[in-house]
Amino acid sequence: MTNIYRERKRAMKHYTPFIVLIAVSSFILLSSSTSSLLKFNPSTTNDCSISFGEYHGHKYKSVGTVGEGKCLVQSRWMQVMQHKVQLDDQTQIDDWLFIDYHDRINVLVEDPTHVKGNGETQFLIFRQTKYALEGRQSLAIVGGIIEPGEEAYDAAQREVHEELGLFCKLTSLGRFRTDVNRGMGWVNSFIAHDCEKKNIDSTAKDSINPSEEVGVADTERQDVISMTLSDVKKNVQLGKFLEVQWSNTVALAMLDSRYH
Repeated sequence: MTNIYRERKRAMKHYTPFIVLIAVSSFILLSSSTSSLLKFNPSTTNDCSISFGEYHGHKYKSVGTVGEGKCLVQSRWMQVMQHKVQLDDQTQIDDWLFIDYHDRINVLVEDPTHVKGNGETQFLIFRQTKYALEGRQSLAIVGGIIEPGEEAYDAAQREVHEELGLFCKLTSLGRFRTDVNRGMGWVNSFIAHDCEKKNIDSTAKDSINPSEEVGVADTERQDVISMTLSDVKKNVQLGKFLEVQWSNTVALAMLDSRYH
């Protein structure tokens, strides 16, 4: 493995300057045509080379990270960092790209309005499209960004209320890294149960300044449907929840003892 890393390191030393030159040139060209959207700021407060806006989410380093790293590109949603990483055999990789992204919540919500004629639990599921789904429609669940200064549990309650108008008890299913090498934040998974229509104390929402809120309402169309437990199990097995965060949360929920 050491030889592989050394060969990779030599190869990347040769190509990295050209890759960086092409990337920066592309951003500068984009800047000239969309100056209102893009700011090229070599001297921003956190010394990020290119900025679309300042990132205030969680910033992570690992045990093997050497120094603070260099911010290459940032926006309100994420930042791309260049880390130096030292491996166990003391080999150092100087161009480890790492993405800091806001931590998120995903919630599978029980349907409180369903009359349980057959005794089977039902869930509120979305049918929706998303930008990166190549035009395909997917089943989805409640999800959103944990705003800066917000706890995962509070974010889950807020998102359930915003998207479905419900106040629920929550059961945590765990916290999971999106990408174990490149970061991209953590996902906190929940089941929402014992739900009811209820107004949540507005102070929780008011504590987030709308002008500073990162998460925004979906622009894509989404339709809410009520789906039986057996149909949810079937659809997650068939891969109908196309985003891995959704399928992970739903599959974990189906393993929970309350549904057996």
